[in-house]
Amino acid sequence: MGRMSKTDTVAETEKPETTTAAAAKAAAETAGPAPRYDTMQLWNRLKRTDPKATKPFTRSGGFRGTQIDPTWRFQMMTEVFGPIGKGWGYEQVDWTIAERMVFICARVWYLDPQSGEKCFTGPQWGGTEMVRRRNGIEAPDDECFKMSMTDAVGKCLLQIGLAADVYMGQFDDSKYREESEAFYAAKANPDLQPEAVEAFEAEVKKRLGACVDLDDLEEVWRAGVGTRLREIGTIDRAAQHRITGLFAQKKAEILKREEGEGREAA
Repeated sequence: MGRMSKTDTVAETEKPETTTAAAAKAAAETAGPAPRYDTMQLWNRLKRTDPKATKPFTRSGGFRGTQIDPTWRFQMMTEVFGPIGKGWGYEQVDWTIAERMVFICARVWYLDPQSGEKCFTGPQWGGTEMVRRRNGIEAPDDECFKMSMTDAVGKCLLQIGLAADVYMGQFDDSKYREESEAFYAAKANPDLQPEAVEAFEAEVKKRLGACVDLDDLEEVWRAGVGTRLREIGTIDRAAQHRITGLFAQKKAEILKREEGEGREAA
């Protein structure tokens, strides 16, 4: 038997694509680009802080800031991801004691709402003094470990946007705080919960379907829809834009039909 040449070897390995592989390749080429992942979705959903969950503080040296209620942080994470231990959680990575302080390193995990993938924040350290001075007397602080963990977890949660507006200095603006108060007041309104907004949108679609002219359209708008849309806009701009778009679409349909009827009459 003769020796196989390099050309023979190449020809042997370069097998034609199977029908299945060719079909998969063609499908991938015609499918187009994958849907764009909204990289700011979580950040935008978590960044606004409820003013009722904050209070100002002053430290030695004149440093002033805004303290955020740790329980509110847990509530927000539960609202977005589900119960702790199921949709999100945190774990201790390391700990140490130095200079009469407890330091704990932790990281937070969560299940991405879009993909279901388990994700992790970067690790963060939190520290608390082990001894507190009260009434001129030094005494051990039995909550120093808990407070260090709370500090570390809060820093981790900031990495995905939770209460980012406080750290970005937006709470220094009184107008912004007023907007946040209105946002959370609306959020607590049963009529502005997702199910209620969805039902309202379905109702608007039904009523618009019965409109035959611009007068009917105006009547629907004046029947409380405009006011309700302003309220919805404080909590869900996307829903507000969708419902407003329904009116614009219906108006365009009516005008187009009336224009066609006018040409036929002429």
